[in-house]
Amino acid sequence: MYIRLEKGIYMVAGGSGGPGISNFKDCNVYLVEGERDAFLIDGGSGMDTGCIIHNIRETGCPIDKITHMFVTHAHGDHGGGIEDYRAYIPGMKVLASAGEARLLENGTEEELGLTAAKHKGAYPQDYVYKHCQVDHRVVDGEMFQAGDAVVRAVILPGHSVESVCYVVDKGGKRYLFSGDSIYLNGVLSLINCYGSTMEGYRRNIGKLAGLNVEALIPSHFRLTLSGGQAHIDKAIEALRCSSLPPMM
Repeated sequence: MYIRLEKGIYMVAGGSGGPGISNFKDCNVYLVEGERDAFLIDGGSGMDTGCIIHNIRETGCPIDKITHMFVTHAHGDHGGGIEDYRAYIPGMKVLASAGEARLLENGTEEELGLTAAKHKGAYPQDYVYKHCQVDHRVVDGEMFQAGDAVVRAVILPGHSVESVCYVVDKGGKRYLFSGDSIYLNGVLSLINCYGSTMEGYRRNIGKLAGLNVEALIPSHFRLTLSGGQAHIDKAIEALRCSSLPPMM
């Protein structure tokens, strides 16, 4: 199963808090396809990566057309399945910020937030995070040509150590794949885990001002294909006040 958002943009995974088209622990994984190549945003939990591969194939996009995976952050529902893709797409390059790359490659369960998440019952006790090698460490503002899209990395610590939002310009439209950093109505996501800080949000949320984003596409829950900047601006305004902004 998959969900076509717009021409060449598909949701190919999403568990609880999403469309239920893959394992319950998967974040929403997005496929962006151009004429010659394609890329993914995030990789899911690794609890059933074969299902995600099946969903990608159902879109009609050949698996070997995928050249890149842009990782928003290393938490289990986003990064725990990335290593599995090597068996299906051996030439795919994995990209993440330096802070998240360290966790993807050798982060402890405590650093990855899994100790607390397992205690809460959010993950099975026997869940094993599969570490993976990162091929490229993105820097703030770095731009990539991928498919028929231009991708720009915006590093936004807050939800995690060094989360990345990806601005994607495709077909004359601007999308923000925001990971867990920002949701509709300006909602943010602090968690009681290593690397999640309000200071990160305070120092960096301004990077999202004035982007003229049309589509705001988070990794969980609802998205919008129009008026996305207004939702982002709510978060920017909320962080100018002394009271805590709304949290997921």
